[in-house]
Amino acid sequence: MKRFSPQKSLFVLGSAYIAVMALFFGCSKKAEEQDRAAVPTDTVAEHGDWRQPETCLKCHEEEHSSWVGSHHANANRFVDIETDAARYGVGEFKDAAGREYRVSHEGGEFFISEKNADGDYLPAKAKAVIGLTPLQQPLVEGERGRWQAHAMAWDTEKKEWFNVFGDEERLLGEWGHWSGQGMNWNSNCAWCHTTEYEKNYDPAKDSYASSWTHQGISCIACHSDMEEHVANAGKADYLPPAKPDMRVMMENCASCHARREELSHGDFKAGESFEDHYRLMLYDHPTAYFPDGKANEENFVWGSFMHSKMGHAGVSCMDCHDPHETTLKLPADTNATCIQCHSTGNLGASIVDLSNHSRHPIGSEGDSCVACHMPERDYMARDPRRDHGFTIPDPYMAKTFGAPDACSECHQDIDTDELLGQFNQWFGESERVADLRQRAHLLSDAWTGALAEPEAIIERLKAEENPYWQASWLRLLRPFVGLDAVRDLALSYKDAEHAIVRDSAVLLLGSRQDGLEALQAAAQDPARIVRMQAADTLSGSPYMTPELREEYNEYLRYNADRPSGALKLASQAASNGNADLVKQYGELAIGFDRKSAPIRYDVSILYDRVGLIAEAIQHLRIASAYDPNSGLYPFSIGLLLAEQGNNQDAVASMKKALRIDPSQDRWWFNLAVLQTRLGDVLSARDSLAEALKLAPQEAAYLQFMQQLTGAGVR
Repeated sequence: MKRFSPQKSLFVLGSAYIAVMALFFGCSKKAEEQDRAAVPTDTVAEHGDWRQPETCLKCHEEEHSSWVGSHHANANRFVDIETDAARYGVGEFKDAAGREYRVSHEGGEFFISEKNADGDYLPAKAKAVIGLTPLQQPLVEGERGRWQAHAMAWDTEKKEWFNVFGDEERLLGEWGHWSGQGMNWNSNCAWCHTTEYEKNYDPAKDSYASSWTHQGISCIACHSDMEEHVANAGKADYLPPAKPDMRVMMENCASCHARREELSHGDFKAGESFEDHYRLMLYDHPTAYFPDGKANEENFVWGSFMHSKMGHAGVSCMDCHDPHETTLKLPADTNATCIQCHSTGNLGASIVDLSNHSRHPIGSEGDSCVACHMPERDYMARDPRRDHGFTIPDPYMAKTFGAPDACSECHQDIDTDELLGQFNQWFGESERVADLRQRAHLLSDAWTGALAEPEAIIERLKAEENPYWQASWLRLLRPFVGLDAVRDLALSYKDAEHAIVRDSAVLLLGSRQDGLEALQAAAQDPARIVRMQAADTLSGSPYMTPELREEYNEYLRYNADRPSGALKLASQAASNGNADLVKQYGELAIGFDRKSAPIRYDVSILYDRVGLIAEAIQHLRIASAYDPNSGLYPFSIGLLLAEQGNNQDAVASMKKALRIDPSQDRWWFNLAVLQTRLGDVLSARDSLAEALKLAPQEAAYLQFMQQLTGAGVR
C-alpha cells in the first residue's frame, strides 16, 4: 500500500500527487505504468489496485466523472506551480485588521510571511492546501511533523487573500491562533480531508508521524469492502454487495459532517456505527447554537439536522444531495428540492401550497424555501453555509435572543418590532410558534444558569420523541443531578434504544454516589460511546475490567493531542499516584493553550492530588493574571497556601478573591475558618456573617457561628 507521509520531502510528494491526479484526466501509458510500479504488488488485484479511484473508473465512469471535480475529491492537495504561482505572486497586502503580510514563491517553494512589531516579515512555508471553493486555505509546515492551517486564505472568486478570522485578534500561544493546536491539521482537519489517514501522535515527544493513502476523499472512504469487490467484479458468479441501509450511509456522511469527539483510534470505516467511534456535540453546549436551534458556531450540519423534524422523520442526506458530485439533485432556487416531499406528503411532510405559504410574491427571495428555513451564515469570514436545522423564521428570536432571523436579515430597512407585529398577525396563534419560543427561553435559561428548577426540562424531555433532543435535555439536567427525581429519570433512560440517549443518562448517573451499579452495566454496553462514558467515571477504580481499561486507554492516547485528552491522561496518572506522568501530561495540556486560565486551573487540581503544591500555586497565579476578573483562582491559591500551613498569605489571597466576587458564601466560610486559625475570632465572625447573609439556612455556618459566639467575643 502506498502511504504518503509528511516526514518525507513534501515537495517530492507533491509531484507524486500531481502524477496520480493526472490519471483522472488522462495521461500517457508510460506515466500510468510508472505510478502502478510504485504500488506494492500484493495490493493489486486482476482489475487493478482497489484503493485507486482510476480502478473504479473502469466500471463507474459516471460516478467517477461527477466525483473528480468535487469538493470531496479536492478536499486536500499539495501546492504546485501551475495552480498556485499566481496567487503567491501577489506580494504584500493587509488583512481586515490592518495586519501586514507578504506571499512569495521561489524554486518551487511557497511562503506566507507576517510582519511583526519590529517590521520584519516572518516566513512560513506553505506545503499544501485544503478546500476548493469559495476559499482555499494553505497548510504550513511546522515542527515535529505538524501541519497548521494558516489564518490567511485565498478567495477563489475575488482572487484575493483574506483572514479567515476577519479582524479578530488571535494571539500567539492561544488555542485558536493559526500556529496553535486549535488550527493543527493533523488533529483537526486531516481525517476528513484525506483517505485512510493515520494520525500517529506521540504524546511523549508531542510529535506527529501522520500518513494517508489519498489526498481528498476517495472512493474507499465511503465504500466499504472494496478489496473483495474489485477482486471479484466481473466474475460470472459474482453478486455485487447489497446497497447499505440508508441510516448506515448517513452515518458515514456524519463521520465528517459533524462536530464530534473521537472515541476510537481514528479507524471508522464506512458501514460502521457513528456512536461506536464518535460522540456528537449536542445542544447543551452554550455557544454552539442559538436558542432558536440555528447553528452559531461551525457545527458541520449533522447535529442540527438530527435535532430537526426532518432528520427525525427519516429524511436522508441523499434525498437532497448527490454524494459524488456533492451538489443538490434538484434545484433549490425553484424550491424543487423541498417541494419533492412537501407537495406529496412523503415521510409525513406537511403539504405546502406555494401560492400562499410564504406570504411573499412567487419567485421572490421571500418565496424561497431555503432562504427562509435554511438561512446562510458566513464561516471562516467568507464561506456561506446553509443552516440544516430547518427552523421557522421568527423576528421574536432576533429581538429576544439576537439570533439571526431570515425576516430581519432580508428586511433590514424595517424595524424589528414592525416585522414582529406582521409575523404575529400571520402566525401568532400557531401552537408550533408558541412551542418554539418557549423552548428557546428554556434553552437560554439553562445555558446561562438562570434556571432554578428542573421541572420545565423534565416536562420537555418526557414529551420528546426525537432521541437527539432527549439526549440534549438529559445533559442540560446536570446542574440538578443531586435531585432524586433527576436520578430516577436518568435510570429510566439508561436502557434507551438509541446509544446517544444512554450516553447522556450515564453521564448523569456518573455524577452520583449511588450510580455505581448503572455504571458497571454501562461498561458492558454494545456501543463504545456508552462504555467510554462509564469509563470516564470508573477510571482508576477496581471496577474497570482489563478489556474496558485497554479500550479506554486507546481512546485517551488517541486524544492526547487535545487539552481534554491530555487532562484525562493526567487525571488517570494522578489516580495511580504517578506525579511524573501527571506533570508530563499537565504541561502538555497547558502547552496546547498557554493563555487558558481554566486549563491551568484543572492542572493545578491534579498537581495538588500528587503533592505538587508549589507547581499548582504557580499555575494558579498565572491563571489569575490571564483572568483577573475571576475570584476562583486567588481563592484556590488561598486553599493551597493553607494546605502548606501559610495561613497569613492564605487569608490575604481569599480576601482578594472575595473583593472580586463577594457572592460566594463558601468562600466567606473558608475565610472565617482560616481567620480562626490565626486567632482573629472577631474577623472570623464578620466573615461568617457574610456567609450567612448569602445562605442563612446553611447548618454548617450556623453551627460554626454558635461556636464563635461561645468563644467570648462580643
